[in-house]
Amino acid sequence: MSFPPPLIPKSLPPNAKIALISPSFRVNTLIPTSLARAQTLLISLGYTITTIFSPTDEDLDPVLSSGAHIPASIRNRLAELRAAFADPTIDMILCTVGGSTATELIPHLAADSSLQQLIRENPKIFVGYSDITVLHWSLRALTGLRTFYGPCAVPELGEAVTATSASVSSFDFSRDHTEQNKPEDDGYLQDFHLAHLLRTLSTPTTTTTTTTTTPIPRSSFYAPMVPPYFLSPQTRTSTTPRTLLRSPPWTWLRRAPRTEGRLFGGCLTVVARIQGIAPISPPSWKGKIMFLESATAEADMTKGNPLGRIRSAFADLAARGVFDEIAGLVVGRAYGYNTERERAEYAAVIQGLLCKGRLGASTTFPILTNVDIGHTAPIVTLPMDALAVLDSEKDEFSITEAVVV
Repeated sequence: MSFPPPLIPKSLPPNAKIALISPSFRVNTLIPTSLARAQTLLISLGYTITTIFSPTDEDLDPVLSSGAHIPASIRNRLAELRAAFADPTIDMILCTVGGSTATELIPHLAADSSLQQLIRENPKIFVGYSDITVLHWSLRALTGLRTFYGPCAVPELGEAVTATSASVSSFDFSRDHTEQNKPEDDGYLQDFHLAHLLRTLSTPTTTTTTTTTTPIPRSSFYAPMVPPYFLSPQTRTSTTPRTLLRSPPWTWLRRAPRTEGRLFGGCLTVVARIQGIAPISPPSWKGKIMFLESATAEADMTKGNPLGRIRSAFADLAARGVFDEIAGLVVGRAYGYNTERERAEYAAVIQGLLCKGRLGASTTFPILTNVDIGHTAPIVTLPMDALAVLDSEKDEFSITEAVVV
């Protein structure tokens, strides 16, 4: 079974209407202050915002209801997704946050031909990361829709420091901030998130033969910690800016000749879980450039996924034959791995599994690490299944086609 032909959404107009949905973790009532800040920020940039959130029966006692809150949540999330795509005035769907329950939607999405047809008839920009990987894969496989692996409303746009139209439009990715001109607060992060998101989504192709090469930018500084409002109930309304560290440079764990392929992937542990689920998995990874990034630890958001879990996730994908087929691999800057030693240990897992032993002897694809993807700050926006190029000699990671129309 092959993927359907790609369905490319229209570019984001200046006065777009954006719908906020929560298809995995229902964050809306947990951190309302940061969600409100994200809404206010987007409105200040000229967008109209609607939040689609109807948590009917999700607060049922799990024991007294014998778990009835779970199917209620599934129904609600599917209905919200349908409402967002059905509304002809909505141009873009932005997820509020990731989570851990999006896989509950897969059987329903796969079986609902009317929802699939609705999406095909009303293609829209769809953005999110982390557990939203499940929706990216599902929408591409079931409808053909190109989606975008990029920022969510609460973690990226809900910080107290607010970007402006001027700061976003004038943001210069090529400027190399140094310790002498180091950004003083979260404004740098928010400007980076938004500048790359909006430039990616707002540049349509002008003809069917248009070709383009758009380099993926790299940050000068990054935040090693999630925003404080994620850490405890006591910090839900915190406005304390995050500490910024110098971003580690892009690192090629394996160099190879220039390679081009379609970009596909997501959050490492989610990809390891869902790879092989027939309705949504790529029928083949042959020729694809895979991207992977790792999340926070489940029990402690000040830390990253333990190295053992990183190793097992890469091993799971290796055992399924994914790395036998891909043309290249891009790995995001790993959350929680902030010292040179920690980053070297993370890299050693990849090198040990992919560059040595069986795969080391049978594959030669390039491997690039420390890219601003996913669970880090700032983050770039990657168009799913778009043509991309990796060139280790030129230190290049670029998108090579227009990604909206």
